[in-house]
Amino acid sequence: MIIKLGLVDDSHMLREYFVDFFKRCPEFEVMFSVSDLKDLYRAKTALQPDIILLDIMLPSGNSLKSISKVKQLFPYAHIVILSAVEDPAASHAALINGAKGFLLKTSSSDFIRDALVKTFEGGTALSPVIVNHLIDFNNSQPRTLADVAPELTKRELDLCNLVVTGMSNKMIASTMNIAFYTVNEHLKHIYKKLNINSKSELISYIMRA
Repeated sequence: MIIKLGLVDDSHMLREYFVDFFKRCPEFEVMFSVSDLKDLYRAKTALQPDIILLDIMLPSGNSLKSISKVKQLFPYAHIVILSAVEDPAASHAALINGAKGFLLKTSSSDFIRDALVKTFEGGTALSPVIVNHLIDFNNSQPRTLADVAPELTKRELDLCNLVVTGMSNKMIASTMNIAFYTVNEHLKHIYKKLNINSKSELISYIMRA
């Protein structure tokens, strides 16, 4: 398994650090390392990564507003925000806009590596404090997922709450004490009921609830 990675961050020092780190990880190949979105767009034709690590504040502006454009140009890439900002609104907006994760630059390199592997395997990369932010953000909202998706059973709602924490299907199965196959079946039913097609869409749906 080789995970093709792209880096977008205006800090040359940080990019050099991660390029060096991931070059020493046999499961990763760094496809490109650029300082801004305009450089990312120029890389589009030749390079198609599996994951793009994207900083929020770039010379061309706030990248959260450009996630949909990046996804159009790199349809097979998972976009994971890598930020120094512990902002509940920013992490919420990132997932709403289609990011597959939100990691903090204060996280250890090993944690970031493992989180990206989890993302490649279908999970969601979230630093622990970001999970807490998302839970707090959802709890502060007047509506719940049960209010906007009454067609979901209690079991399905419980599973949705675990999905938003970034757990893999295997971890969800262990937490709910059900078979891995059963998690997949529940997800299929949830996707059909909500007219969505993936975990990232489910997380965006939950965040909008």
